[in-house]
Amino acid sequence: MTPKKLNIPIVMLHHVANQPHPSLKKWCISHNKFLELLDGIEQNGLATTTFQEIWESNFNEIQLKNKVIITFDDCAAALFDFAIPELLRRKMKAVFYMPSEHIDGLNIWDIEEHSMISVKLMNAVQLQHLVSLGMEIGSHGEKHIKLDTVSKNLAYTDMLNSKKTLEGLLNTKVYSFAFPYGKIPVQHQQMLIKAGYKFGLSIYSPYEKNYALRRFAINETDDKQTINMKLNSRYRLMRIFYDPILLLKNKLFKA
Repeated sequence: MTPKKLNIPIVMLHHVANQPHPSLKKWCISHNKFLELLDGIEQNGLATTTFQEIWESNFNEIQLKNKVIITFDDCAAALFDFAIPELLRRKMKAVFYMPSEHIDGLNIWDIEEHSMISVKLMNAVQLQHLVSLGMEIGSHGEKHIKLDTVSKNLAYTDMLNSKKTLEGLLNTKVYSFAFPYGKIPVQHQQMLIKAGYKFGLSIYSPYEKNYALRRFAINETDDKQTINMKLNSRYRLMRIFYDPILLLKNKLFKA
């Protein structure tokens, strides 16, 4: 039976490219760094899985013991240049989170809020191709907005509409939702359950559960030792204490 709280490493990535535009550097790792991550996964005896596989196969804690999930937010089309072929070469899986209103569009939120360079996002055919390759497509919301800043009704509508759009387009169930910006709205679990999701992903979360799972980023500055540390169960244990303190500090600082 699938545990009430997954206890597996969940990697968060956005872009994989050499010599990215300066505005993308914070969210991008090089080809070599991506290879180091995949090497680390293999060397630690981990196997990639997806939320769809976990739910449909009803994995228990023993079956999940040596699993890892790789996630990509925003679905940049350029991931087909290197990252996706390398995953396929190693027979690895990943989950790709698409903001449904921006299919075949651009990262408008980054352009408008942070003056970042425009990035072409995947189109319907590319998303359908990922599904045919055994990858999972998850929801990254409909409009890619901060759901903790809007009304409960608007947040729920965003979650629901995105799921309906993706499921209609891909002819497959959408099991997981990645909160845009990692911002978790009040009553998020009730809204996700009502919309039909089985998992919700943040970045930092004060109380981790299947509807607010923690993720960690891989950065260009991470060496092999750091990558291995992040993949280790002790790192997830540390996050139990670290995340609440970090979120509290951020809240106090903003106040």
